[in-house]
Amino acid sequence: MKNPKRNKIPFIVLFLIHTSLLGYSFYKSKNKKQLFSLLMSNTGLTYLLEFFVLNLFDAYRYKPRVMKNNFFDNIFGAILSQAIFVPFTAVFLTVFKLGWVWKLLGGIYFSLIELIFLRLKVYKHNWWRTLYTLILIPIYFKISDWWSFLLIKKNPFIRFISLFLSIMVTEANLLFIFASTRKIRFGFGRYHSWTEHFIIVPLYAISLSLFSTLSFLKQNDWSAKLRVLLMIVGLDWFFKKKKLLKENLHGVDYVAIRILMVLLYGQFRDWVYGTRNKVEVGELEEEMETKMTSD
Repeated sequence: MKNPKRNKIPFIVLFLIHTSLLGYSFYKSKNKKQLFSLLMSNTGLTYLLEFFVLNLFDAYRYKPRVMKNNFFDNIFGAILSQAIFVPFTAVFLTVFKLGWVWKLLGGIYFSLIELIFLRLKVYKHNWWRTLYTLILIPIYFKISDWWSFLLIKKNPFIRFISLFLSIMVTEANLLFIFASTRKIRFGFGRYHSWTEHFIIVPLYAISLSLFSTLSFLKQNDWSAKLRVLLMIVGLDWFFKKKKLLKENLHGVDYVAIRILMVLLYGQFRDWVYGTRNKVEVGELEEEMETKMTSD
């Protein structure tokens, strides 16, 4: 009989290493709010990639043996990788302005981890290859540098996407907690499979996050918060009406959680844009006009 603790150890070791990197990055950073936005953006980019690579096309499988259900255990392993191990490292390299040599070493580092995980049988390839990791990781680290630079420059497009990704990551994690505790399940027909659930959930989170970002774009006021709350409640009602969502949450708990999430999303907006009452929505157009004039 296999010992599940044996599978957990490699993930725990990496968790400790990478949380230490992130903690040191925040300790050294002068603008922690901006760094948080970068972290959430980095995580959001990996989540979007994971939606296609793992959820849709089943490229690999994680086996941390933390959760009893194999499907949830696989997703939990992916969350550890895509929300902690890789983004935390990207933030560390960006904060300390480490160049291409370190980025290439980072690609080799994660490739070696992948090979070790395969050897330990806590991770399995279906059609994914370690070569893809070796190539993509350094590119991802460079994107983190560009993203940070554009956040500092207050690029309108990058700030908009940063807020969107921050909300999307939080919503996706919340929905994972709900699903793993059997509070919700998305799907088609009478029986909702977990495969269907984890295909619908990212689309649901993307839709909700886009509407929330647009609502908070001008300002973080009670009108925007109310619009987002009503949209979430309405979207859930629509899904339940069409029998695409099974929910097992008490009404009071559901409303309380949703109010807290809306308040949090408003806070994300202030961290990305600052606490000004209004955002210059025309900044993107002005910047484009300036570039066209200079050209």
